[in-house]
Amino acid sequence: MIITIFLTFSCAQTKDNNHSKVNETKVLPEYIFSPTTALASQVEQTLKSAKAQNKQALFVLGAQWCHDSKGLAKQFSTPQMQKILTDNYQVLFVDVGYLEKGFELVKQFDLPVYYGTPTVLVIEPNSEKILNRASMQKWLNAAKVPLNEYEAYFTKFAENNHYKTAENSAMKKYLNEIKQFEQQQALRLKAAYQVIGPLLKQYMESDDKKAPDEFSNKWQQVHDLRYRIQDDIQTLMTQAKSNVSAGSSSPLMLPIYPAFTWE
Repeated sequence: MIITIFLTFSCAQTKDNNHSKVNETKVLPEYIFSPTTALASQVEQTLKSAKAQNKQALFVLGAQWCHDSKGLAKQFSTPQMQKILTDNYQVLFVDVGYLEKGFELVKQFDLPVYYGTPTVLVIEPNSEKILNRASMQKWLNAAKVPLNEYEAYFTKFAENNHYKTAENSAMKKYLNEIKQFEQQQALRLKAAYQVIGPLLKQYMESDDKKAPDEFSNKWQQVHDLRYRIQDDIQTLMTQAKSNVSAGSSSPLMLPIYPAFTWE
């Protein structure tokens, strides 16, 4: 988080341009979020290189306006993390702009939407499966995560032993239901990004230190939903596994979310 105003946000709250510039000077060039017109080919090359070197592919979706994205980049630039990343990963930083880019990338890996910045995807390059799906939310607060947790996390996922076990028909049914639920919420979230993205850009490119009330209110609503969805998906996964283990076919308790004020 940057600074708290009246509500708890992630990335976009108030601005401190001088502080941001100081942080950026400490970050390695490959960890700067820069626009590109060749993202598809960069993704393909990252996966190809990861396969050839028996490494994991690591995609980080973020932005230079995002404090947590820059916090992650700064930690990645430390000698400790450089050793882990260089030995075990092919890394690509992806600029999402003002929440209008990056959707095709996550879709390629069967994720219907990214839930914020930074989004960290550890990908097994042969299967192109996300290995850290259950713990991605951790990195939305990347600036608050201590370095030793970075080291432990990325050392763990460097190991090539995270393949999913085969699911039976009952579990597959539950997984399809959860997937449909997530896809429905992803459509709402993408539409919400179209609402708050321009407001975010206007604020970040202005001289205002404090976020306008309209932006703050709408940002908070989206923040609440994207956190709740991820938590609820993990709860649904736990319910599904418990039901299957118990031989039960009880329906999942799918959550219902309130509408945004602009819907």
